[in-house]
Amino acid sequence: MPATDLHLAVEIAPWWTTAAYEHAGAVHPVYFAGHARLPSGVIPDPATGTLLTGTAALTAGLLAPDGYRPDPMALTQAGTDTGPVAAVLAAVANHVCSLAGAPVTTLTIVTATVWGHRARQRLHQAAHLAGLPVPGIVTAGAAWSAGTATAGRFALVATAAPDLTILDLEGGYQQVAHADIRDPGHPDIDTALVARLADPPPSGWQVLREVRQARIVLAGQPRASLLLPVPHPAAVLERADVTAAAAPHLARVPEAVTQALTDADLDTADVTTVIVAGDDAVLPDLAAAVTATGLPAAVVVDDPHAVTRGALRITRPRAGATPPSGVTAATGRLPRTRITLTNLVRVAILAAASVALLLQTIATADIGRIGGDITGVLLPVENIGLAAALAVLTAWTAAQLVPTTWLTSAHADDDATTGTLLRRGYLGAAALGLAVAGLWGLGAGVGVGVTDPAYLETALTCAVPLAACAAMIALVAPRIPQDTVASWLVHASPPVTAIALAAAGVYLQRAAFTYTFPVDLIGTKGPVQIAGAILLGVATALTATRQPLLRLITAVVLGGGYALVSSVSTIQYLTWAYIAVLLWWAGTITVTTITAATPQAGTWFKRWNNQTR
Repeated sequence: MPATDLHLAVEIAPWWTTAAYEHAGAVHPVYFAGHARLPSGVIPDPATGTLLTGTAALTAGLLAPDGYRPDPMALTQAGTDTGPVAAVLAAVANHVCSLAGAPVTTLTIVTATVWGHRARQRLHQAAHLAGLPVPGIVTAGAAWSAGTATAGRFALVATAAPDLTILDLEGGYQQVAHADIRDPGHPDIDTALVARLADPPPSGWQVLREVRQARIVLAGQPRASLLLPVPHPAAVLERADVTAAAAPHLARVPEAVTQALTDADLDTADVTTVIVAGDDAVLPDLAAAVTATGLPAAVVVDDPHAVTRGALRITRPRAGATPPSGVTAATGRLPRTRITLTNLVRVAILAAASVALLLQTIATADIGRIGGDITGVLLPVENIGLAAALAVLTAWTAAQLVPTTWLTSAHADDDATTGTLLRRGYLGAAALGLAVAGLWGLGAGVGVGVTDPAYLETALTCAVPLAACAAMIALVAPRIPQDTVASWLVHASPPVTAIALAAAGVYLQRAAFTYTFPVDLIGTKGPVQIAGAILLGVATALTATRQPLLRLITAVVLGGGYALVSSVSTIQYLTWAYIAVLLWWAGTITVTTITAATPQAGTWFKRWNNQTR
């Protein structure tokens, strides 16, 4: 998968959510404030009505238990509500995007068992509501087996539900049999443990959550304490309690194994790998019971991230898969994360370059005077044009952040689509950039004390084409297919590094020709002037093309050539050339956007190109 892709796998289990992601060729487990798991439940925020997730939701749920929904996936599977799963997916995706610095391009969701068609469609809808790609869906059994070293063709995966699944590893981890391990004459393990806590037994999701958490603790410790709702005092469970509660069900393991083998039309010898997965006190007894049926010795997997790592491995070939037709930025949503320092630095660099060029142009203007009257002004108007162009590109770069970042938590869960945000952002960039460019042209006249229409005309001449491109993108970007929006945003991002090099090159050459900072500190202008020419030449090459080899060759040629030809009489042409390259860059991005949003336009452009050859 390309280095810019981010593949996210999420398991929203009944009590805890785990995740892992693959980015730039490496797989990373996701930690939430240092914890491997995030509480799965959600609850409406009484102040805003939006769904709280994770630890915030759990904290609020303890205060208002009736509103807490601890198992969002059960609601989606049953068709009750897709909003809770969407909220959890959005929260996990936002966290992962902030870690990786990239939007999610591929999504995998782990389900406990095989879901039916309608339930899977509801899961697709939840991902869509979260602004995520159409997900690949794998079962927990398949994910556990893919995340564990296996041998042979058929594997049996047993979990602390308790249940077991047989998978055909060579058939794409296809589930060929499933069996619940349950004695209908006895309560399930959690209910039996709750009955041991008090008489009468306490009730509510808080109690069940405490029991599940105790089962995890008891996997490594002999006893675990539980906090029960008022008026019940704190209680203690021991590992022997779990063994006793699970015993009637584990006695059915031979029957369940036989039934699963029969359903899969397999013999015991056909199963070459047995995996017992989870981090529960039941696992040792479960592993022993499965092995006692004559199957190979069980491999116990207690890493909570093994299931999501396995899910990534299974669905890796899906990276870049196309979602259903008709899903565009106008209806989809990208995951949004809090704005970072890196986001701000890119905008700040362009803004600083624009301001620096304008101030230098004003400060180094050669102003002729007779007495107190100004008779004439000599200054490089092309530098005003470049400063104005950079003002528009500053707004352009800020507009790129609108679909993927938010400034305050109040806007973290808004329901604006990516298309709406793109339209607002780019229209705002066009208007704001053009306004600032006009101010730059007027400000130059104020700075030198002469109202010359050439300054404003030059600024607008360079800014209007860029603003027009931004406005055109605002109109057509909502029609870009949702699965290509993330890669389009990367492609449409202004080349900040190249632009900064160009601005530095123009600044240094002007400083050399006017013997101002930093030349006045160094005492010699030759090296500064040559360095500026080289930077401008290299920047021109980097802005004009994205091909690595062509960039290298062109940068060497233009860098050396500019160093040889740059002088006080030629620098204006080199600066105008770079402005032309910036306009070319904006034009190509606009054409790319139009073709991405309107396939018919792409066909027309190809025909026109062939006819003009």
